[in-house]
Amino acid sequence: MKKDNRFKKYQAGLFCLLIVIAIFGSVGYVMGLPNMLNTIMKTAHDLLLNTVFYLMAICVITGALGAIFVEFGVVKLLERMLRPLMRPLFNLPGVASLGAVMTFLSDNPAIISLTKDKRFSTYFKKYQFISLTNFGTAFGMGLLVIVFMISQGFFVEPFIGFFGAFVGCIVYTRLMQRFILKSHPSFKDEPAAELSEADMQEQDAVKESSMFTRILNALLDGGKSGVDVGISIIPGVLIISTFVMILTFTTGGNGVYDGAAYEGVGFLPWFFGKINFIFEWLFGFEEPALMAFPITALGAVGAALGLIPGFIQEGWVDGNAIAVFTAIGMCWSGYLSTHTAMLDALGYRKLTSKAILAHTVGGLVAAMVAHWTFVLYSLVFGTPVTFQGGADRYSTVSNAPVVIEFVSDNQVKVGDRIFTDEAGHTPDAEGSLAHVIEVILFNNHETVTVEDGVKVDAAGFIAAEKLPESTRESLMNEVQAGFDMYCDRIAMQMYGKPLGELSDEERTAVMDAIPFRFDRQEVVDVELVSEEGAEMEEE
Repeated sequence: MKKDNRFKKYQAGLFCLLIVIAIFGSVGYVMGLPNMLNTIMKTAHDLLLNTVFYLMAICVITGALGAIFVEFGVVKLLERMLRPLMRPLFNLPGVASLGAVMTFLSDNPAIISLTKDKRFSTYFKKYQFISLTNFGTAFGMGLLVIVFMISQGFFVEPFIGFFGAFVGCIVYTRLMQRFILKSHPSFKDEPAAELSEADMQEQDAVKESSMFTRILNALLDGGKSGVDVGISIIPGVLIISTFVMILTFTTGGNGVYDGAAYEGVGFLPWFFGKINFIFEWLFGFEEPALMAFPITALGAVGAALGLIPGFIQEGWVDGNAIAVFTAIGMCWSGYLSTHTAMLDALGYRKLTSKAILAHTVGGLVAAMVAHWTFVLYSLVFGTPVTFQGGADRYSTVSNAPVVIEFVSDNQVKVGDRIFTDEAGHTPDAEGSLAHVIEVILFNNHETVTVEDGVKVDAAGFIAAEKLPESTRESLMNEVQAGFDMYCDRIAMQMYGKPLGELSDEERTAVMDAIPFRFDRQEVVDVELVSEEGAEMEEE
């Protein structure tokens, strides 16, 4: 009997040890133990420097902005404007809109600070009061998520995702209320709180500070709260994102493991690839690895945002993915890690399982709504260039001319994607802009139709005049190099030699077989290059 008790005492420890050995042993077997350890450290280090501090900067700015909004009554104004929506959509009193605004500007737990105010709580019945846990989580870190998505070069898609999150919030707030009333029917009429005589006499302190002091205090206090949020997301980003990335990515560009950052065993793409037909219909995910985002968002949306730069670098992200990520990121935003604490603060921890179930369903609905709304948007306003997943991270197929917009001194925008030069302006290196352009041209050349011998432009330069002359010239050189590399690739296919080594007759044959033309002297200053715009250029 004593031996059995002794074994049970250490059973959990042994079980945990076996799991750790199985996971890291499997990864180490594939990557090699030294490579695995180096990749873990380098990935975490890069995430800390290039993702966490970036997110922290956004948190500080948005925190200061939120504090200014609170200090000078913008939040109350928004609450007044949104109040008519609360009862018909969420079955909540109008003052609940204040919770939506506060959590949107900060994080999920902001709703708890409001519920501690008895004057706020008296507006609610108990079943409504408890459902604020789900309601507030829908908008938690919303401003951070949207600003981050915009910073990645996407502008319309985050707001499509916000609409999806709004619909998802309706679903799981009402679903949670239904669960509560089913298990606690008496909560339908019981008030969440009642004011005592002392509470009724309590008045807000009158602000006597000067305008300058109020502004300064709001900015600094809001910025400080942003630092706290930024620090709080460090463990999630470094631990969860590093682990998910190792399970998501594969070898580097040379096809072997060398311990570099962002290498991995590719387990998640393989696993979700087996059932991706489900997610492709529900979310529009053509790359199974994208499912890593919602999985990570279950624990921490900050960690999930840390995955996006890597996804963009791999060429897996398109406008639809950003819309779905925004919706599910806002809706879930780490609810598995916050719901227990939030309900415990309200005094209803026993309802945690019901809150999590309702939230899971609502998050899935939000993602589906975002996906199909994006599909509708694409049908009405035109489908942007879609970047597919796969071995070639720059692959895209479109029968429209390739449009390149200059963004900065080392970035160009192709379709709805921004590419950054990652190879120090070495044209033929993996990751250079020239390499990106060469691959895109090659992947499109079979779909381009040449009529009457008139070729389409390889690149329409948008807003080129907004850049300094040196920058514009440098980027044009990148496009020229990419076009030259593309011509050499076609020549190698036809004659086994680069274009410069061909005879005049062979060179002419290659150029005739290429549907694109490139004239660096033609700089187009338009907001959008369409098929009509391309015809205008030809004239």
